[in-house]
Amino acid sequence: MKKTILLVKSLMLVGVLALSCDNDNGPDCPNALTGELTTTETAFTGNWTLKSIVAEEEVDLTDDDVDNPSTDIYAQSSDCFNDLVYNFGTNRTYTLKQGENATDCNEIEINGTWALNSGTLSLVASCSIESIALDFNDDDTEFSYTTTLRFKDVNDLIIDSDVVFTYEKNIP
Repeated sequence: MKKTILLVKSLMLVGVLALSCDNDNGPDCPNALTGELTTTETAFTGNWTLKSIVAEEEVDLTDDDVDNPSTDIYAQSSDCFNDLVYNFGTNRTYTLKQGENATDCNEIEINGTWALNSGTLSLVASCSIESIALDFNDDDTEFSYTTTLRFKDVNDLIIDSDVVFTYEKNIP
């Protein structure tokens, strides 16, 4: 049985989940991102699927009675957790879906607006805005970002580690 990762769920959704407020874009909520897409943004549109999660520090998240810490967080996570897909639309909207393709998952869907400027992805959803510095591979078919997360391993040890999330573009 897989052990739950602390704080990763909110990061997997890039920090735009679970902020409670009205969707009326009141004074405390950021406005939706608007405007025509740049050439770079147009090339960025489409589906991007989570490919890997790698931590700098080894962590044992699997409750399998074996001491087997690893930096490969993706391999230690459930199929439902790893089933994460962004769709960046040409109308500047995005959808993030988790658990849609794996079996017996509680599906999560987040909708918002997006912009990509000088390698920084901005996302507006759930009354919040998040800006993430992306690193692209040479042919722009993968992007990754790094953040620091706190994990609780199978022995209840708290481990802080830099973690790299990598997404791969689904080429039709």
